[in-house]
Amino acid sequence: MTKVAFNERVNALAEKYWSLKKDIDADEADGKRRELEEIEKLLEKGITGRLRLELEEKASELRAITSEREGAYADISEVISEILELTSDFAPSLDQRKDGLFPYDSEHEPISKQYFKAITDILFNKPKPKLEFKDADISTKGVIIKTSTASNLAAFSSLNYVTTILQESAKKMLGRANQVDLSWQRLKEKDYAFIVFNVLIDSNSALSLKELQGICDIEDEEYKDLVTDMYDKRLREGLEYLVGEEWDYPLVERHGNKYEVTDLGRWVWMLCGGEAAAPAEEEKSKIQQIIKFIRKYHVDKTKRR
Repeated sequence: MTKVAFNERVNALAEKYWSLKKDIDADEADGKRRELEEIEKLLEKGITGRLRLELEEKASELRAITSEREGAYADISEVISEILELTSDFAPSLDQRKDGLFPYDSEHEPISKQYFKAITDILFNKPKPKLEFKDADISTKGVIIKTSTASNLAAFSSLNYVTTILQESAKKMLGRANQVDLSWQRLKEKDYAFIVFNVLIDSNSALSLKELQGICDIEDEEYKDLVTDMYDKRLREGLEYLVGEEWDYPLVERHGNKYEVTDLGRWVWMLCGGEAAAPAEEEKSKIQQIIKFIRKYHVDKTKRR
């Protein structure tokens, strides 16, 4: 794949994704599969007569439907894999910066709303018409730097940052080594950092150390009473760990005496935060089941190399 072809390729794949998804009704398909299973159980028990003839006819009809649905799932899983492959090397065709905008190169298509809705549906099961970050948005217009007067250095830094988040998120979905999983693992290694991070995520705003300690005092009062002398110190150490220089891309950043979750931190939480309490397999959306299959396929393929 050449970089100049990126816009057109993701647009075509996004159109295909939505066309295939429109034909997939996961609830209806699961219902017919369960109905077929019950009918087959009755047939195995040797039921005869007119009822058997009716059941055999119905089973044949349901097998044809489920076979067709399985083919649709195979088709959309291939499209999802291709979208993630391209996104893992996110490289849109852009023109030179114009104030607060890096517009798409006029020689190529702008990236369509359908792509943004597809990639957010795949990543978060919540389709959105653009990708929104604190300092920049990626939309059908191009990459919009929210501070139009930002220096070129700041603008390029924001462009690199949002591109990296999207690429690393796609790599995670494909089961490859990525900054999202690495950051999540490092966060979980420090109990008090994890506590502080959760409070900041829930607050949806910047907080001071004192405010963080106050919230933790209320939410974890019983435990704090057992380790009063150490609790606040550990929270402070956890916060310092989160904003330390050892992070290539920190999950939390400091603004004066306030602390706030970064864009990467929020994406890490959205992509990893629910994994420990994932729903039962049959309760997951069909698209998420397909993504799990794609991840396993890519991991297995990497091991065979």
